[in-house]
Amino acid sequence: MIRHIKSKSLNASFSDFGARVLTVEIDGVDVAFGTSLDEAEHEKWDIYAGATLGRYAGRITDSKFTLDGTEFQLAPNRDGFQLHGGPKGFGNSFWQAKQTDSEVEFSLSSPDGDQGFPGELHAKAIFGVKENILWAELTATTFKPTVVNLTNHVYWNLAGPTAGKNSGLAQEVMINASHTLVTNQNILPTGEMASVKDTRFDFRKPRAIAESYDDCYCLDGTRGVMKLAASVRDPVSGRRMEMWTTECAMQFYTGIHWNNTFPGKGKPMEQFQAIALEAQNMPDAPNHPNFPSSVLRPGTQYRNRIEWRFT
Repeated sequence: MIRHIKSKSLNASFSDFGARVLTVEIDGVDVAFGTSLDEAEHEKWDIYAGATLGRYAGRITDSKFTLDGTEFQLAPNRDGFQLHGGPKGFGNSFWQAKQTDSEVEFSLSSPDGDQGFPGELHAKAIFGVKENILWAELTATTFKPTVVNLTNHVYWNLAGPTAGKNSGLAQEVMINASHTLVTNQNILPTGEMASVKDTRFDFRKPRAIAESYDDCYCLDGTRGVMKLAASVRDPVSGRRMEMWTTECAMQFYTGIHWNNTFPGKGKPMEQFQAIALEAQNMPDAPNHPNFPSSVLRPGTQYRNRIEWRFT
């Protein structure tokens, strides 16, 4: 089912499939990409576009991790590693929903052992609009120790529906991060962090994207505190968006895999047509003690708040 919420400046729509952002209209212009608006086509959509991802967003090396001395084998879905929670992750599941005019609340229960993860997990993804802000409150609780990492994978191009192939690379981006994660050929973290200074990864000052990226940025600032993670500006229309989050990292991805097999809104998707800014904990954190902890224990709550602020 498609859900609609609105404020004076923003209209947004969502699908129960994946607690997924379908459209975000600012002053009547839709700047969210990656799906059609025909829910009957949901099996043809880019499975991650606009979706709320879990139980663990990002990649987990060898589809396994050790928690409290026990090794857990996860369901792989990419060349031996797990991506975005496995073949039946949260983005590929139907969520329960309820809504008001300005908020929609999605909820999902993930049983003990789901995709190999321990513990029965209860997740919520609440989306709301207020004036020129779209926000998401992603939370989870568990009945036994587990790991969790939730994000939303909406794709943006502030040029709007006329954006074509490669036009995402023309967007001007600022990323508030002094370091990125070092990765191997499968984009799996090695455990090292590298300075962006004097490299192509330095977006601390706004500039056109220009080339492809699929990289995790270690955000400057304190985890758990709202901070500016990134900004995007369309040089033609002048539309601008800031993304704020309480999380410590952001995956920056430029739609490398898109092609005309993915249905869009009125026309197929095209490579590099839009970009994803995934506010989250670091990928593969369960396997790297030096990364911020992804462990969730009974009696505590996981929380990631994201705000997209438009001007």
